[in-house]
Amino acid sequence: MTWLLLGMLSFIALHLLPGTALRARLVGAMGEPLYKGIFALLSLAAVVLAAWGKGQAQYLSVWVPPVWTRHLAPLLMLVACYLLITYLLGGKLKGLTANPMLWSFVIWALAHLLANGDLASLVLFGGFGLYSLVAIFRSRSKRRSDYTGRHELLVAVVALGLYVALLLAHPYLFGVAVMGR
Repeated sequence: MTWLLLGMLSFIALHLLPGTALRARLVGAMGEPLYKGIFALLSLAAVVLAAWGKGQAQYLSVWVPPVWTRHLAPLLMLVACYLLITYLLGGKLKGLTANPMLWSFVIWALAHLLANGDLASLVLFGGFGLYSLVAIFRSRSKRRSDYTGRHELLVAVVALGLYVALLLAHPYLFGVAVMGR
């Protein structure tokens, strides 16, 4: 559990940095491209550490999820994939919310919290979900109105492709088959 907590705390601490005087000093000292590169690498390292830490954590049951939540989670993941691709490529929902990527992480976290009842899952998914909600609140940015509607089918196809890839890779990446596969 120590590595999971260290990874989560590192990720959250890094992501509290933007918008602070320290970030401005770091960018001034090393330049924007180098700062962004180091920020991305440290963020990736924190996520990998948290995921590895979850895999190493002892299983401690907090609750027993109802069976139906294991069927709801994949459906929620399809929505999360669509929101993430909408953020990356643009799409109808990008005009409805300031940050569809953060909402995709909230839904991803919720899906996994519904399907898992152990303490490590609560820390990992609950931590990312809570961070995403705080980030949405902190951003308070306006909705974007740059949607043209020309490539909604592309967004849907790419999102579906990501969803299928995650379903197929899940047992190999995380050791857990989705929906009893």
